[in-house]
Amino acid sequence: MQAQLSGQLRRMIQTGELQAGEHLPSTRELAHALLVSRNTVVAAYEILLGEGYVEAELRRGFTVNKAAQAFRAMPLRPRERREPERAPSLPAMPVPFRPTQPDVHLFPLPIWNRHRTRVLRKGANLLQYQSRFPVGLDELRSSVADYLRDSRGVRCGWHQIAITNGSQQGLFLLAHLLLRAGDRVIMEDPGYPGARNAWNHAGATIVPAPVDDEGIRLAGGEMPDASVIYVTPSHQFPLGACMSLGRRLSLLQVARAANMWIVEDDYDAEFRYTSLPQPSLQSLDEHGRVIYVGSFSKTLCPGLRLGYVVLPPALVEPFAALKSTMDDYSPLVDQATLAAFLDSGGFYAHLRRCRRRYAERQAFFLEQIERRKLPLKFPVTGRGMNLAGMLPEHLNDERISRRLQTAGLDIPALSRYAMRPVRPGLLFGLAAFDLKQIREGVSRMAPVFTAAFR
Repeated sequence: MQAQLSGQLRRMIQTGELQAGEHLPSTRELAHALLVSRNTVVAAYEILLGEGYVEAELRRGFTVNKAAQAFRAMPLRPRERREPERAPSLPAMPVPFRPTQPDVHLFPLPIWNRHRTRVLRKGANLLQYQSRFPVGLDELRSSVADYLRDSRGVRCGWHQIAITNGSQQGLFLLAHLLLRAGDRVIMEDPGYPGARNAWNHAGATIVPAPVDDEGIRLAGGEMPDASVIYVTPSHQFPLGACMSLGRRLSLLQVARAANMWIVEDDYDAEFRYTSLPQPSLQSLDEHGRVIYVGSFSKTLCPGLRLGYVVLPPALVEPFAALKSTMDDYSPLVDQATLAAFLDSGGFYAHLRRCRRRYAERQAFFLEQIERRKLPLKFPVTGRGMNLAGMLPEHLNDERISRRLQTAGLDIPALSRYAMRPVRPGLLFGLAAFDLKQIREGVSRMAPVFTAAFR
């Protein structure tokens, strides 16, 4: 209250509302008018006296300093400038058809909170600093290892699991652990921009490799000169291809012969609707060249910010040391809750529910596109949270994307994910939107395509 009162009086002097030589109200009078203690007013006046804004005279009280005109001529100091009032707000929900967004309304919050309550009842240890867990709670690392072995065929012990603040942090740490400035990274093109940003931040040179319906296609005939190959083999981002077995085995042979690391990003492999998920690329690796990256942001919710990296044993300690320079550890209460959620079977029930809903939404979306005869072709369906829709060759996908944005839709162009020219297309995220939103979204798309063909 002292600071508020002195600040307001200071502004009145600076703006001329209180003139040079003008008497301030007595401390008793102002305290009575503002319904504050007299000591508060005395303290505020003394602050202004110390700053030179007012003078104190015996039996006359406080008056505005005669040099107040000089104060008025000076610009307000940055700390004195009035900031706009902050309005209460909530983070915006995604609009159709923003890619890679899970439906957070399916997140089983009551069940999650019950596990969280049980975890906290065990004591306050999780609320303390725990720098001895830079790569995660042992309980969660063990639970994640069990889950990955059962569902993705990943070969690992629990001690090879590092818990991260989402998969993006995992990629960032790997970039700085594996690369030196100028090292080359082979990456799918089009591909995931977050990975590209991580490699760029480490000073690497990115070598784009084309993608076909069997996955990444390396140039034949010569050994690639690179330190890392980054791939999304289970559901290529953004085109959706699943890497063939032959291409996987060839990639592993190349990595071993060239002594390269393969970073496998398995961002949404859990979502297959017409067939079982294929085992991970890491499950085929006999020589420890594959580093496996995943996240619970897609299977649970992005706000949880928990991901994981499966590291070859030799990289666990260097990775832990690097992570500890960033944040020591990911949130421990959430880690313990997630471990309990995995061990209880709740996570698997949640995945089954999501698969049913996401499959229904994808099928409904394709039906709506067909019904309205929109000029889009979808080469890969039946899996994932997104669908890549191909446009006629003569259309500019970035221009179409901007027009869709003016219609209230968020549908990025495929060219936005590419380093070299690619066939025009759009990337649709469907998981986060119910059937009504999908119907309305497709309805808003139709006039944009009609205008494009005029």
